[in-house]
Amino acid sequence: MLNQVALVSETGLIPFNILGLVAAAVQKQVSRDVAPLWNLEASVDAFASLDDVPLGYWQVIIDEEIPFPGTGIHLNEDNGQPFALVKLTENWSLTTSHEVVEMLIDPSGNRTVATNSPKEDQGRVLVLLEPCDPSEAPKFGYTVNGILVSDFYTPRYFDPVFSPGVQYSFTGAITKPREVLDGGYLSWWEPESGHVFQLNVDGRKKEFVDLGTLPPGFVTLRSFADSKSNERRAKLKPEIPKKAMLTAKLPGIKTEALAKASRVDRSTHANAASLRSQIRKLVKKHT
Repeated sequence: MLNQVALVSETGLIPFNILGLVAAAVQKQVSRDVAPLWNLEASVDAFASLDDVPLGYWQVIIDEEIPFPGTGIHLNEDNGQPFALVKLTENWSLTTSHEVVEMLIDPSGNRTVATNSPKEDQGRVLVLLEPCDPSEAPKFGYTVNGILVSDFYTPRYFDPVFSPGVQYSFTGAITKPREVLDGGYLSWWEPESGHVFQLNVDGRKKEFVDLGTLPPGFVTLRSFADSKSNERRAKLKPEIPKKAMLTAKLPGIKTEALAKASRVDRSTHANAASLRSQIRKLVKKHT
């Protein structure tokens, strides 16, 4: 069944044509990269306003006023459908990609996988299915149409043992089962204590955090886990992957990768100029 996602900006700082560029990039990522690995089908479209979004779409809303603990995927209290909130930052295209991918793979926010705990003194646990979290730092992302999008792990991430030649994440940044990279994290529920735990990685430092039991007011495991990790995500350095070619059209991006941006934009403009020239010739020929 086709799942339909709507990108909507509630801030005047994102022109609609820029929102459309990001929607097109995420659509391409979902159709080409995510769908074959996770067996799903989806459309991603940009809308100028929440009032324009047809019934049945899952909304991803970008705004500058969202507090970091409130970002992430939630369930609509009126109809039970998922929606996501993205805070406008320099990495908003990456975060939008992150939320769309995770929403499509786990719209309920409670999907888990049983596996051995990353914490050695624990046994079997239920790991929250959040495919972008372990490699969510911008430096592990990749570009689609000159737009930075998020890496994500594959179903093989939960293999019991390492196997050579296996794709554990789309970019290959994750190289073994249940690996968490610099700037990433992993969340799970431990049945003996009934607590939610997280593994946070910063450089070579690993930190295990006991988040306690799921408190009243949190409908999903994901919304609870995200509320504890979003401020940490916001502090990630906007490091762009090596050899990345970014469009210069997204405002606020100031990195060395923009030295290559002109290549992306020159190609786009040249293609548009070629098409306009052909249209003029056709019009002239038939008038």
